[in-house]
Amino acid sequence: MGFKSASPMITLLVLLLIDSTHAFTKVALPVDSWQVNSPSLSLSQIPVQTPLTSSLRRVTCKHASTLSIEKENGTDPKYPWSFTGRLWFRPSLVRIPSVSPSSDPQPPSPPQSVSRINLFGWTLGGTVALEYDESPVGPYREYVTMGALVTKRGSVGQWGSRLYVSTKEAADVCRDTWNVPAELADIEFAVAEEGTVSSLNVETAPDSMIEDSVQKIAVGGWENTKVLGRNEEGNRLGGLPVFWTPSIKALWAPFIPLPPDGDRGEVNGVNKGNDLPLHRLRLSASAIRLTLCGQNPSDKLGIPIGIGLVVDDVLIEIARQDGIL
Repeated sequence: MGFKSASPMITLLVLLLIDSTHAFTKVALPVDSWQVNSPSLSLSQIPVQTPLTSSLRRVTCKHASTLSIEKENGTDPKYPWSFTGRLWFRPSLVRIPSVSPSSDPQPPSPPQSVSRINLFGWTLGGTVALEYDESPVGPYREYVTMGALVTKRGSVGQWGSRLYVSTKEAADVCRDTWNVPAELADIEFAVAEEGTVSSLNVETAPDSMIEDSVQKIAVGGWENTKVLGRNEEGNRLGGLPVFWTPSIKALWAPFIPLPPDGDRGEVNGVNKGNDLPLHRLRLSASAIRLTLCGQNPSDKLGIPIGIGLVVDDVLIEIARQDGIL
C-alpha cells in the first residue's frame, strides 16, 4: 500500500507526542528540551553526550516468582486494571521488510485486515520502554518494538511488532487477560552514576527474527525518565482516551470514522471479518518531557529520530473490551 496522506501520520504523532500536553497549563520549548511538571512549569537543559557505558550502574528487574496474580487492581470500576510508573518513546523510520515465501523465519507483520501506512517503503516505528512501579502483578519492565503506522476503518494507529516483559507473571497476565502476545525477556535499564551525564538510548536491542528464546534487552540513560524529584509528589492530569487492540499490540487514535466491514461474523468458529477486540485506555501523568536522544541507525532500530518523549508518574488505566475494530 502506498502512502495514504500526510494527515494520518501527523494525527498519530500529535496524539502520541504532543496531544498529551494539552491538559497541562504551561508549555515552554527551550533549545534542548522542554518539560512540563504539573501544576507549575520547570525548564531544564539536557546536554547530549555519548552514553558512558563504563560508568553505568545496572538495574535488573527481580523475577517476581512469589507474586500472586491479581487481575483487577483499578480504583475506577470502568477501568479495572491500572499501571503506574514511567515510560520513554523514541520514534524511528523503519523500512517495511520484503517478504518472500522462502523466508524462514518470516518477519513480523500485522494481520491482513490492517494496512501499513508507508512512503516509498518506509513507515514510522520506534521504541517504547516502560518501568511499572505498580501493576496487577507488581513491578516489572516492558519493551515494545513499534513496527509501523497502520490504518483500519479510517482510524490511525501504531502497531507493535514485538512486546517483551521482564517477569513470567507479566507475560502470563498479558496473554491470559488481554490476549497480548507478550514474550519473556531479560530486560535491564542502566542508570548513570551520580554526576555523570548520559542520554537515553537502546544499548542492546532485541532481534525480531528470533523466537522461542529469552532475549537480552538493555536501555541506557534511564535516570532521564525520572522527571520528578525523589521526594516530589506528582499531580496527575490528562485522562486522555486511547483505543487499544491488544491481540495485535496496537494503539489507535480515539476515533473510528468508517462503519464496520460488511463481511463479519464467524463461520465454523473462524472469525470471518478479522475483527480486533477493542479496549479503551485512559492516560494521565504528572510530568512530560521531550528529550534529545541521538542513536546510530541499525537493522534492529531503523533510523532513530533524535528526539523522544519521557512521561513520569504515568497512570495507564485499561477498560474491559467494549467493542471491535
